[in-house]
Amino acid sequence: MVSDISNSRILRRRSSTFTDPTNLLAVHELRSRILQDPAISVKHLSDDVHRIRHEDWWLDRFLGSVNYDVDIAYAIMLECLKWRRNFEVDRISLLSLKPLLDNQLMYLHGKDLQNRHMLWIMMNKYKNGDDGFEKLFTFWIERHYMEYKGCQPLTVFIDMTGTGLKNMSFDAMKFIIHSSKYYYPNSIESILIFENPAILNASWKVIGSWLESSAASQRHDLLTFVTKLSVTHYVPKSHLLEHQGGTDTFKFTMDELAKCLPPPPPPKPSPKLLQQRMHSIDDSTNNNVTEFDFSSFQKRNVKFDEESTTKRAPSLSRRSSRGPKSRKSHIPPSLRPLIENRVNAPSDDWSSNDFVSITPRDELRLEKLDGENDLLDVVLVKNQSSDTPIMFKFKTTSPEKFRVRPSSGIVQPGTTEIIRVYLQYEYRHSWNKEKFLLLTMESSSTDVESFSEQFKSASNKAEFKFKCRLSENLKLDQPEERRSSFLLQQQQLLSKPEGFSLGGFNIYLPIITLILFLFLIFQFSYILQMRSDNALLRETLVSLSSQIKEASVPLQETIVEAVKNEL
Repeated sequence: MVSDISNSRILRRRSSTFTDPTNLLAVHELRSRILQDPAISVKHLSDDVHRIRHEDWWLDRFLGSVNYDVDIAYAIMLECLKWRRNFEVDRISLLSLKPLLDNQLMYLHGKDLQNRHMLWIMMNKYKNGDDGFEKLFTFWIERHYMEYKGCQPLTVFIDMTGTGLKNMSFDAMKFIIHSSKYYYPNSIESILIFENPAILNASWKVIGSWLESSAASQRHDLLTFVTKLSVTHYVPKSHLLEHQGGTDTFKFTMDELAKCLPPPPPPKPSPKLLQQRMHSIDDSTNNNVTEFDFSSFQKRNVKFDEESTTKRAPSLSRRSSRGPKSRKSHIPPSLRPLIENRVNAPSDDWSSNDFVSITPRDELRLEKLDGENDLLDVVLVKNQSSDTPIMFKFKTTSPEKFRVRPSSGIVQPGTTEIIRVYLQYEYRHSWNKEKFLLLTMESSSTDVESFSEQFKSASNKAEFKFKCRLSENLKLDQPEERRSSFLLQQQQLLSKPEGFSLGGFNIYLPIITLILFLFLIFQFSYILQMRSDNALLRETLVSLSSQIKEASVPLQETIVEAVKNEL
């Protein structure tokens, strides 16, 4: 009976994912984005490319783990595909893992009380630094995940009986958590730690802090510590070993491994047979049968800074949107690390109330990212409600300096909106007095244009104020700094007299001294010459004056005699 219930639950989980047309369209969009790369067959494994082309469930698992945000799912899936190729998931050698399998370090066996399959890890069989742990874990998780198409999460049972510091590995535990989040989304439902020794309590607290720091995308209650007395609340005695307080006498062997391996895939049909099948399908197809047309829902490319007022189809990039008739622009790849930091921000950086949570708390930190001309930061608005949308509006004291995308909108229940705030680069020196205001309220209306009127009469509303500052790592090329730097260099140069006696200037110093000496001699001789010329001229004038006086005396006497005779 329990098995039937579990099977029906799996079937419902597989089928219900695609009953929502929006989810189906999101899968189609994610597939088209990945397949747009012409070199996809070279970059990624052939089996993975085939799975992307023909199997919706794998894309849906990544989308479901991030609330069907196509942008984030696209980035995570590209990293997963890159890891699968570098890790060579399809080429894990069982021969290299045989010592670990013979040692019964890790194996799949039995089910817990929730009818979930269990992955057993015997940590006393492992020593920190041993090779093969990550490959063995990937081997088991890959086999189970692909067999059940990601619909049957595992319970990981970590047996810490008889372990010590030599058996504890942070890298191994981090790989398990990282894999369940990025490589195999939602593949692990819970991790049971059995009989953990007191000496390792601090180690598990560190591991638990990793989960708490990423609580926005990873459940922080993933770890559960159990003992012999409490383990039966999670696992039946029939599937517990004797030292764990159970009655199971199971022992993993290579024969058990052969039973766990999937059957070999059927041989691929020849191209001729495929062509014959295609012809037969074409001949028997009814002309009245129509297929679902995705073209009308295809996401159109727009520039990042466009503000469109025309009506468009709903965007699939994020579940939260400005309304049923609005569309969000594409998030540039350069912003994704910044958004990830905001999503994983500690609780101190979040400001929350009954219906909304926002981060950062009260201050925007503008940064300069590669590929972006302007300085920017992002604000996350998370709807805490499970049934009521919230409406928001972002205001700034200087709209001419800042671009806000989006400046207003609607956040659906349980989703998060990403608001991007850009300071135009020409205003990079006048940011310190700017302030921002984020207005939020619970509202079931889709009329964002009438936000101000609705906000006045809203019962549940909140205001968040932000200041503005630059990131510590940001350095601006200010003209004042360049001038002060130049003056400082000049002062340093003038304050070092030894600089004139060094380098090539020292070679020309004797020549310059000789030129100055010759110039002084020329000046002295010129002055002497001028003085001698002046003395000669003075003697000539004196002599000429005396001659004129001597000649003028007889002439005066003659004139006097002539005057007398006339009288």
